[in-house]
Amino acid sequence: MTTSTAKKMPVWHKEDAANTPQTIMGAKIAWRQISEEKGRGVFALVDIKEGQIIETAPVIPVSKDSVVQNGEAPDGYLLEWDGNYEDEEYCMPLGYIMMYNHGDEPNIMLDQDYDAYTMKAIALRDIQAGEELCWDYACEKWWEEESEQA
Repeated sequence: MTTSTAKKMPVWHKEDAANTPQTIMGAKIAWRQISEEKGRGVFALVDIKEGQIIETAPVIPVSKDSVVQNGEAPDGYLLEWDGNYEDEEYCMPLGYIMMYNHGDEPNIMLDQDYDAYTMKAIALRDIQAGEELCWDYACEKWWEEESEQA
């Protein structure tokens, strides 16, 4: 008698929001293109409660000596990181972190864990499925708001 230890894989349904090429099956969030001007954004696929950790992403520390200092945001894909060591002034977050857009009234915050080399996205309030997840970049805006372009 032959037995199989393999688990049956769930069936993917194309019409299911969580089963798009941009989403990990079973994920609570997904990214999608918003517009040519705004680019991509990250959206809730399920309701998320205030205080819930949405994502824990690893980060790669980067020394300021590795970054061209020209007065602009470093590389566009790095965030400030006041890590435990002198050569960890910036970090490159993995996961969805760099696809969250800015919001003047953010619904998430980013929390850095310097010992674990991770960054968490945490809900600042209850978030409904379908809502874009945004955090406050806390810097001078370098883009035009869509309402300003009209």
